[in-house]
Amino acid sequence: MIQDIPDPVTLFPERAAGPGDLLLTLRGGQVALAEWSPVATVGAPLAAVGGRGFFLGAAPGMEPGSAQRLRAIPDASARFGAFCALHLARWLLDHRHCGRCAAPLARVGARLRCPECGHEVYPAIAPAVILGLTHRGRLLVTRYADRPYKGPALVAGYCEVGETAEAACRREAREETGLEIRTPPRYFASQPWGLSGALLLGFFAEVADPGRLALADGELASAEWLAPEALPPPPDAAGPLSLTATMIEAFAKGVAP
Repeated sequence: MIQDIPDPVTLFPERAAGPGDLLLTLRGGQVALAEWSPVATVGAPLAAVGGRGFFLGAAPGMEPGSAQRLRAIPDASARFGAFCALHLARWLLDHRHCGRCAAPLARVGARLRCPECGHEVYPAIAPAVILGLTHRGRLLVTRYADRPYKGPALVAGYCEVGETAEAACRREAREETGLEIRTPPRYFASQPWGLSGALLLGFFAEVADPGRLALADGELASAEWLAPEALPPPPDAAGPLSLTATMIEAFAKGVAP
């Protein structure tokens, strides 16, 4: 998966930007990434991995586009560093002022602190579930209706307040597909996913009656039951970077829990 790299990630490295580092710009929901240059405008440090730093900033010629293109960065360490940097950049830009007294926040290490009232804010991480629904040796593979990512997907959604991950699996299965889970969700693996600022928790579960499949909430464009030999390959050239792709591959190889 995308986090499987040999180098540790450092958040908010306290150093200046220089040759080999990358600059990240967010504009209107889109993302641009460029190499540091002497004429670049450099803002806050975001992350460092494998000796390469990621900073908020701008350089001539940066062209914003979908954050999905970060998946195509060829170097594995740089790819995961960009994901982490994007997660932190969005958090910083969304928390410029104190939610209690509206004073400007100041970064202190890996947190933001209000100099007026002392309120502290830490990077937000949203727990979400990825659910592989199965029935008699087949896996339900879906496609999103209204997201930039158009590759193969599994049932997924964020955990709600007061809800366990297992309960979120049951609710999301019901809301997205109309299906009821017959067996307790079986944990597979987890993944930090900077594109959405989430910590993804992967599960598999068998459904009671596949004939009740109904795409009710409009989130999915399609859903189909596929045997292992018919499952799609990973959508990324580097292999199964996402937890979703890893779960699909595990089911195809017969190693899913």
